[in-house]
Amino acid sequence: MALKWMVFCVLAAASAVEDPDNRKFGLPTWITGGVDERCYDELGCLQVTPSWYHALYRQWNYWPLPRILINVKFRLFTRKNPTLVQLMKWKEPATIAESNFDSARPTKFIVHGFIDTYNNKWVKSMTQKLLDIADHNVVVVDWSGGCLPPYVQATANTRLVGLELAYFINYLKNNTGLNPGDVHIIGHSLGSHIAGYAGERVTGLGRITALDPAGPYFHNMPSYVRLDPTDAQFVDAIHTDVAANVMMGYGMDDPVGHIDFYPNNGKNQPGCEALERPLALVDIVMTEGFEEAGRVMVSCNHNRAITLFLESLNGTCPYIGIRCPNYNDFKEGLCFDCGANGEDCQEMGINAQPTGLPPGEKYYLLTNKQTPYCLHHMKATVKLGSPSGGPQSVKGTLTMTLKSADGKALTTQFSKDEKFNHGETKTVLLSSPDDIGNPVAAEILWTAKTGQVLNLKNLEVDKVALDGEGNVLTRAKKAVSKNTFCPASSEGSVIAPNKKTEYVSSASCSL
Repeated sequence: MALKWMVFCVLAAASAVEDPDNRKFGLPTWITGGVDERCYDELGCLQVTPSWYHALYRQWNYWPLPRILINVKFRLFTRKNPTLVQLMKWKEPATIAESNFDSARPTKFIVHGFIDTYNNKWVKSMTQKLLDIADHNVVVVDWSGGCLPPYVQATANTRLVGLELAYFINYLKNNTGLNPGDVHIIGHSLGSHIAGYAGERVTGLGRITALDPAGPYFHNMPSYVRLDPTDAQFVDAIHTDVAANVMMGYGMDDPVGHIDFYPNNGKNQPGCEALERPLALVDIVMTEGFEEAGRVMVSCNHNRAITLFLESLNGTCPYIGIRCPNYNDFKEGLCFDCGANGEDCQEMGINAQPTGLPPGEKYYLLTNKQTPYCLHHMKATVKLGSPSGGPQSVKGTLTMTLKSADGKALTTQFSKDEKFNHGETKTVLLSSPDDIGNPVAAEILWTAKTGQVLNLKNLEVDKVALDGEGNVLTRAKKAVSKNTFCPASSEGSVIAPNKKTEYVSSASCSL
């Protein structure tokens, strides 16, 4: 966290020495209520009005750097040239006509973010994976001339890059027959808002995917200052570095799309805390190289959205997000229902789809701390018995092993050193990288907390219910599998310490 503060302060200091002629301070515009405007030839005009300022969230507005300095380039890759770039320039129509661009194919635009380049490892990896999964035109938007510090200047440059991208898409529409509905812009950080600025000027743009959209100077601002659902027919976002204070996270908590995913509540991603352990960065350097180590050191949470989206391209495990009012309710399993038409369970990543619900809905999910990051979710409900004359509560750890019909087993800790009140029903959300399908039995191991009187250590469990993700991808009605288990033994539901008790399904067993 200290490193994040240091980086932000360095960038803020750089802002203080930037060319004052290019700066638009809030005070004069707030007082006069005027409108400042600059036009960029065929691209159109940009305006700065009082509503572009906020005393806390956006104190300054710069004008973008000159076009010749930002120097936006459109780098084309197709299956015919998966590694050899072809530069497309609308001012030189031959570069487009003689390229491998085919307007009949779906087109993916990749837009990098702050202090990033088209040549970074993740951009190359995403390009190749998009070509692997389908015959796409993949166009990398290179704005490396405008993404450098100070950050405030880079945010201003995004508006001009958005104009450049919009003009290029419209040029392809008018001169090659490209259907804007077949265009999908994938942006990271500031690149997410570039996608939004482009989308508001391209009628019928198909889709925008925002990978942890940048928060500073966009958080709590009006929709036209940032990415919003009106910028494309479908806008989806993955938030991985949100914070109530913009100094504590590079991303934004505000929903920006038709559907917004918040893995692990959108912050403190598992595995990123490994940076606090000795030699962790050395391991990353050895396995991933210095470039990746630098990215992880400064912005592990912020970049996790990229990693999750890349993994979704593999197609081996669907990231299922569950709609819920808040993360605590999600963790407690209170939202584990896919809804009447499956709209409450949605896949995050390349296969995300519109839900038909109003924009702004939040979908939560858990991820692993290392690859594979995808986890399967399951809600476990334990109905505790009410022993006559027995203790009202006991403390300990409940470990559950789920068993499938084909012999697979998954052991997970339901709780650790927790208080169990007899007669109550406890619910918790479980997750695992392994999918055991539809469990047919559950085995419970009870470990009583030390220090309790011997005869007060037993735990009585009447029934166990398990709700799995089921066939969520079909969007079928109420696509959640449900199983209820009762004690297999005639000894009943009393579980002694360190004893394994099996629970099985039966016709008479229901919660």
